[in-house]
Amino acid sequence: MPKIILKIIPALIFWGIFTFVIFYVEYPTSLTQASGFQILAFFVPLFLALAFTTSFFIALGVIFLLLLKALNALNIVSAVLTITAVGLLFSYFRKSKTKYNLTSVSGISKLTSLHRKKQ
Repeated sequence: MPKIILKIIPALIFWGIFTFVIFYVEYPTSLTQASGFQILAFFVPLFLALAFTTSFFIALGVIFLLLLKALNALNIVSAVLTITAVGLLFSYFRKSKTKYNLTSVSGISKLTSLHRKKQ
């Protein structure tokens, strides 16, 4: 139970900060007219909230799609390319965690089994 709470609390905090920014920070007329503070105040809490809720790569993809939309550069080609890139990154890093686990290879003994043989 405490592990679930430790995962949920940061996500709730950043969603709360993002909601606060939406309601209380003055928004610009366009992304090109926004100040650095307005851009960071919007995108940083959104990115962190999405990263704690889903994953880093999905959050990065959503941020890229929002930036493309804000710059009026989002079309079907850029959306498909962004989604494909995010999917490939997600699948590559998900597989690489299990692929290079040295103790899972049958030729390499774990330290606990070596320790038992000495006794």
